[in-house]
Amino acid sequence: MIEKKSQSKISFNFWFAVSLAVITSGALLFGLIILFQANLSLNKKIAEAKEAERPADIDIVILQESSCRDCASLNSLINAIKKENVKVNSEKTVEIASPEGKELIGKYSIAKAPALIVSGEIEKDANLKAIWPQLGEIKDGVFILRQVGAPYVLINSGEVRGRIKFVMLTDAGCGECYKVAQHEQILKQLGLPTQDQQIIDRQSAAGQKLITEYKIKLLPTIILTGDLEVYPPLIKVWPQVGTVEKDGAYVFREGVKQMGVYKDLTANQVIKPAAD
Repeated sequence: MIEKKSQSKISFNFWFAVSLAVITSGALLFGLIILFQANLSLNKKIAEAKEAERPADIDIVILQESSCRDCASLNSLINAIKKENVKVNSEKTVEIASPEGKELIGKYSIAKAPALIVSGEIEKDANLKAIWPQLGEIKDGVFILRQVGAPYVLINSGEVRGRIKFVMLTDAGCGECYKVAQHEQILKQLGLPTQDQQIIDRQSAAGQKLITEYKIKLLPTIILTGDLEVYPPLIKVWPQVGTVEKDGAYVFREGVKQMGVYKDLTANQVIKPAAD
């Protein structure tokens, strides 16, 4: 009887040990599976982080008409692109009249030059991906610049749009008057070129002619002439600061009062605006 109990106890201990071993092995296997999955997830995240850090491979093509020496430059835009997380594998300039230029113009329906074409991993960098739609369009995985600054060449006709003249009319006798050169930076912010500029004093024959022709009463001021219609920001803001004359000239008038000290020619008096 005692022997049977002993054998029964041994049998129970054996199966208990087996069960415990099975449970332990199962728990170990489950733990290994969880650890394996965690490692996979971690490795995936590490790989994704490395991929996100990797610069986007891009290629840049600039289409230009080299005879248009005063056409807008794309250097600022290109430099801005290069400051993002990109690697420029190639960068080249192509003339619009060349066989390659004509092929690109036809393929991407390019109407103005200079033009910019960016290919490669153009949507990898989040900042660039967000800005592309504001500057142009993506066609067949390639970015084409559509918002071309003036002056530019109309490819079909060869006409140059956006050439202007910038005259600064001053009064040398008013040493306190605001510096008319301040307008240059403002115009640049509006997208206008300021290379073709001229400073004319009111006492000169040319100055007197401008004052009489445009009935100018406040100095210093500026007068813009030329192909101004292609500058929407200027057209939008100008009614608030000046007038558009019958001959198309843009004359800065009421805005003078916001620039600082100025000369009222009607009263022959220097006006100092009150401090805010």
